Amino acid sequence: MDKATPYSNLKIFAHAEALNKIGNGERIAPIYIRIKPTNYCNHRCYYCSYADSALGLRDSVNKQDQIPWDKMQEIINDMGDMGVKAVTFSGGGEPLVYPHIVQAMEGMLDKKIDLSIITNGQLLKDEKAEVLTKAKWVRVSFDSANAATYARTRSIPESAFEETCENLKHFAKIKGNDCELGVNFVINHENADQVLEMAKLTKQLGVNHIKFAARVTKDLFEYHAPFKESVIEQLHKAEELNGDGFRVINKYEGDFDSALVFSRKYDKCYINRIFCVIAADSKVYFCHDKAYVASGVVGDLVDRSFKDLWFDPEVVKRYKEFDACKECNHHCVYDDRNELLNTFFSLDKKHINFI
Repeated sequence: MDKATPYSNLKIFAHAEALNKIGNGERIAPIYIRIKPTNYCNHRCYYCSYADSALGLRDSVNKQDQIPWDKMQEIINDMGDMGVKAVTFSGGGEPLVYPHIVQAMEGMLDKKIDLSIITNGQLLKDEKAEVLTKAKWVRVSFDSANAATYARTRSIPESAFEETCENLKHFAKIKGNDCELGVNFVINHENADQVLEMAKLTKQLGVNHIKFAARVTKDLFEYHAPFKESVIEQLHKAEELNGDGFRVINKYEGDFDSALVFSRKYDKCYINRIFCVIAADSKVYFCHDKAYVASGVVGDLVDRSFKDLWFDPEVVKRYKEFDACKECNHHCVYDDRNELLNTFFSLDKKHINFI
């Protein structure tokens, strides 16, 4: 049997105790937190959702924002005290640019919190790479199969392409066996002809998987129409490379079913009770899709601790009153998991033994 995908939407059901507490109306600590330590990035990808105001996904993102080191230390201590199980450092900007990222990652490991990161990979070397060998997963945003495309779409020197390839190749050799090294390839008009080539390259570099996803635009179907058929053909050929510790994860075809779903079929968001985002502006947000959106702010950590905020009675009340049907008229990366959880919590308990 093939190894289960790291992107499975069923992982939440491994946390039965937490789900039972939620079902009983208890406020529990987040299982998982995503931290955006800085908004500054050493790449300038033209399709970045944090830079493309035309997408209307963010109210504003101040590139100068970063979590102060004393506040980050406080957050790490709170997460350890609360029993948070996992953290991902991501953007915002490029997390490996954050001046205290090594200490922050070491702090998470010291608290026995599972570590992961989403990075562009150009700084995945030296001490930063050494710490990340102990991570559960490292995902590199790398979506060009040649230096010219890479440089053009990210506004960086062509030399960065080979540098990132070497970083991936080296990290694949030194990482721990429990660390899943993946590449995320966002398919757009610039790289649509490089899908198969990139799958071959990443396998040669020694990564564990490459995930292909669609660039999300307001005119999604029209944008992808000129190259969609060719992309799908390449993806199916790329899947023949699966094996020897490598696999292709095809999210591209499914993206057209979910990317433009802007309404919820349920009123309760259970995911935001066990997950949140702490961003570079030192604010806590309900989720990925509400990060840097005024209506998505849970609270500000400038003058209070994360633990205090999370269990504050007014914040708890806000979560209980949260209505996904009214507040989440946008794309939701957790929509499928929320549908599963709403079905789970609506089970007729009188008949649950008749499986």
